[in-house]
Amino acid sequence: MALLINLSAVIWFILGTTANFQRGIDLVSTVIFVYFGIPSILLISLSIFLFIKRWLPASSWGIVAVSIIILCMLSLSPTLFKNVNKSGWLTENIVTDTLQITTDGQYEYQLELVNLFQKNGNARLYIKRISDGEEMHIPLDMHLNKIKGLSEEKVNYWVMMDGTFEKDKYIMHTTSKFPLPDKKYKVDLEKREAVKTK
Repeated sequence: MALLINLSAVIWFILGTTANFQRGIDLVSTVIFVYFGIPSILLISLSIFLFIKRWLPASSWGIVAVSIIILCMLSLSPTLFKNVNKSGWLTENIVTDTLQITTDGQYEYQLELVNLFQKNGNARLYIKRISDGEEMHIPLDMHLNKIKGLSEEKVNYWVMMDGTFEKDKYIMHTTSKFPLPDKKYKVDLEKREAVKTK
């Protein structure tokens, strides 16, 4: 039972800290893995070896040794379970800029970066019609893997939407504050799509 609990903790920690292998392990998770994960793996390997050899403690010292192994595995497991980051894996990790209103006053909008710095990262435009509160998310063809860092301030304007002469059609462009500046999209809110033009 202790072996299964500890093995589950190690697997859960590895899957969680790498977001199911979608990102690298950060510094804090690396330290936790070194101090709690590696000893757990060593104890798990020792336990599996003893199971395969069908070893049974023949003396009181053997019982003490097995008890210590079980106690160590059970004491290492809670820390591994507790320090799993579910964001970006079981839940989306969303970074947004400041909410803005289109020049015609019809919509609120902001850029959403989902699971940034991960292999499954993507960008989308959040739109809310002010008149009735209808919300929509429009996918954007944006290569987030080119972003190496992102500075956030109290107010962030990463995209701007300019109106056109056609209803529900806008030109959206990224600003100089965004790591990928001067990207332009034709946004059609009726079709709920954004076509990259630059």
